Amino acid sequence: MAKRAENGMGTIVERKDGRFHAAVYVLAPDGTKVRKYVYGKTRDEVKDKRVELLENNRKGIPSLGSSMKLGDYLDYWVEDVIRKERSESTYAGYETVIRRFIKPHLGTRKLNALTPKDVRGFIAKLRKQKTVRGEKLSDRYVQNVFEVLRSALTNACKEELIGRNVAKLVTTPSRGDHDIEPMDEDDARAFIRAASKHWLYALWLILITTGLRKGEVLGLAWSDIDLATGRVQVRRKVQRVRGRLLFGKVKTRRSRRSIYLGEICLAALAKHRTETAKRLTESLNPAPDQPADLIFVTSTGRVVEPRNVNTMLNRILRAAKLDKMRVHDLRHTAATLLLLDGATIREVMEQLGHASISTTGNIYGHILDEAKRRMADRMNHRVTEN
Repeated sequence: MAKRAENGMGTIVERKDGRFHAAVYVLAPDGTKVRKYVYGKTRDEVKDKRVELLENNRKGIPSLGSSMKLGDYLDYWVEDVIRKERSESTYAGYETVIRRFIKPHLGTRKLNALTPKDVRGFIAKLRKQKTVRGEKLSDRYVQNVFEVLRSALTNACKEELIGRNVAKLVTTPSRGDHDIEPMDEDDARAFIRAASKHWLYALWLILITTGLRKGEVLGLAWSDIDLATGRVQVRRKVQRVRGRLLFGKVKTRRSRRSIYLGEICLAALAKHRTETAKRLTESLNPAPDQPADLIFVTSTGRVVEPRNVNTMLNRILRAAKLDKMRVHDLRHTAATLLLLDGATIREVMEQLGHASISTTGNIYGHILDEAKRRMADRMNHRVTEN
């Protein structure tokens, strides 16, 4: 027998199977009100679920249903979960992937009707899709899009909207061969000679000798470095996200790491500190949230623009008569030279701040083979010399 509830609370009804249910009008992601049913073994269990839904209405939070469209769920997930729990740069990347790639292909599918076949077909379409520049999406980007979808569906499972994550039933797209173009030892020396004339010489040295990411080096402050021991604490990064310069913590626990600088880097930093003090003007203009003791700043005390580093690199490469490359290739160069010098893959993983040793192995496996060959040659020389 139904028991009359308080006004606006909905009626709790006992079913023939002994369970209870109630219908409540809840806020949908598109702002409309829809009827949603809640179920429970007892009247109190249903009452608690009903109160939770009505509290969501009061707060303006949509209450989701498994039959909602995937596009509506993704909007909720990226705005109410990712934006609140992850960094702004992560949110911006996920929002772009959802808006440009996932929703156009799968947005109208119902969340609880999505199948592994739908996901496989989606991947196939991505492999044929082109960027705004008319280029095919890279294998790596296709995998990134897939991982965003899989992560969203994992959250839907946690919120008990769906019983399974169909993306986990589909083989993860391959990243393909990694496009690595590191310098060899001679080119690295030529680059350093050319960079020695640049006002950011210390920055270039750190990039090519440590393998730090561009944003990590630009985010370094003097308080992060012990100039006596060379120990560096990597704890923040700077990047431009949707037109804004943002300072934030490095992404993962592995990225929050300590490394050591060689004497050449420490000497360059000492000179850089003196030259920076001479160059600073009275009209300082630091970026929002910029550390007061940031190392690499312009004459106005503002962090060096990340995009300008790319332009400056091209000029140095031309001066050194080297082929054009990305700033990230300096990171690959550091890792390659470390491996060829005898560093283990785990040591390189920790230096680069990779999340797992498999990531490092997948990227630098072929270089590790060359390092092993060199090691065999050195051992052969030792046992055969007189």
